[in-house]
Amino acid sequence: MTAIIEELRTLGQDIKILYVEDNKGLRESILNLLTKFSPNIYHAETGDSGYEYYCKYSPDIVLTDIKMPGISGLEFAKKVKDDDNNVRVIFLSAFDDKEYLHEAINIGAFRYLSKPTKVPLLITTLHEAVLSIHKERNNRIFENQLTDIFNYQNNLIMMFKNTEPIVVNRQFLDFFGVQTLNEFTNTHNEIGELLLEHNGFLYSTPESGWFEKALKNPGKLFHTKVYNHNNKTCHLIMKLRLIPQKEGYSILSFDDISDLNLMMIFDGNAAKSDQKHHDSTAVRKLMNVIKENGSEVKLYNFYRGLTIVNNAILISMDDQQVVLKTSYSQLKAIKIAKNITITSEIFPNTVLCNTTGSVDFDKQTVTFSDMQFVNESANQRANIRLEPDTERHSVTLFLNEIKYFGKTRIVDISICSVKLELDALPAGLSVGETVNIVMVFETEKQPLNLSVTSKVYRIDNRSKSFQIVFLFELSSIYHDKLLDYIAKRQMELIREFKAI
Repeated sequence: MTAIIEELRTLGQDIKILYVEDNKGLRESILNLLTKFSPNIYHAETGDSGYEYYCKYSPDIVLTDIKMPGISGLEFAKKVKDDDNNVRVIFLSAFDDKEYLHEAINIGAFRYLSKPTKVPLLITTLHEAVLSIHKERNNRIFENQLTDIFNYQNNLIMMFKNTEPIVVNRQFLDFFGVQTLNEFTNTHNEIGELLLEHNGFLYSTPESGWFEKALKNPGKLFHTKVYNHNNKTCHLIMKLRLIPQKEGYSILSFDDISDLNLMMIFDGNAAKSDQKHHDSTAVRKLMNVIKENGSEVKLYNFYRGLTIVNNAILISMDDQQVVLKTSYSQLKAIKIAKNITITSEIFPNTVLCNTTGSVDFDKQTVTFSDMQFVNESANQRANIRLEPDTERHSVTLFLNEIKYFGKTRIVDISICSVKLELDALPAGLSVGETVNIVMVFETEKQPLNLSVTSKVYRIDNRSKSFQIVFLFELSSIYHDKLLDYIAKRQMELIREFKAI
């Protein structure tokens, strides 16, 4: 009881209580008790004056007798509950008549206590009433905040029960130029008819509906194309969330990223425009969508050709930089490579970060800037390309059977290509030209000797050298031998990287 009294004193400071009782002695006794729990106590002698006090002070709790001069306590309580059903009405009556009790229940009384009321029972009843008021207030504050968030955030929100939309927010209504959900559903059979066909985007096909695809991938970010109320094509990122413990209920959210003008990138024509691929603003907006949805990205780095890949989460970002949290091994690779390649399901292309800031191994974070889209995808290499041991390989280049005597080294090699670095470009060497390359790789048993006829695929002019990619085809025997060498070299690089 002591704990209840202390909690009642704490919680009762902002609770207003009206006590209506015509018996002066009893009224003064109860008032003496009530003032110990709340500074906001009002009292009246009749039902009529009690209602005047109720209208004036708007109490949270009403304690009232039943038999009083003028209107009865039951009539008084009914007027109060008709005005505000949230008021807790507690009857204190000397009458045990079931008819009174039933009427009090019909009115919506919080409790019906017999007089003379025992003090512990009255204190417990007041405590329960105050707790219920505070719970209701907290719920109301929470619901109001949710309503504000729901209606005034930038996202378009739509709640479904099975396939039927039941609630939308203000942003959704404004986007489609309607006032109510009914107006929207009367105009459109379902939102799926508004999802337009576009390469790489979510829309319904004869084989599969858009909603079924989203339900099978809750939490996945989808690109969608939709007409707004101005008949303008808009680019929205959609995400479906299942509501826990509410079977059949789900929420759709849409982020409008139309201002980034990214839709052209998905249809392949955007490759003609470098501006699209170097638009740092577009990358940041997509990064922000990922952050707000709590999604992950994948980071790629290369250590001497060895691919290091791990997931990362976006910690923070501003106009200058982005901070990601990732694994210790990825941070090591970033420290060595000085750049990062990032992929995400919502990126139209791989993102390259050329400028790396601080790497914090204690916090497992990396800070970077200067982001841009690039055509090459770090996660779509057809073959492993590794750097051979510098001290344990040699290479000789022959053009038209003439040996090249300049400095030559292998940058990386795969089972179908080799990248060579030359200090000078041989006369007559151009893309499409055929050459012969002799390579020797030292192994634990016997050297691997390869003599391959290769075609020039790409020539990159660097500041003090040239890097040239050659393509070749090997016979099955030498294909397997080179594959075995690459596999063993990969294990060497893994051990080497772990030792750093």
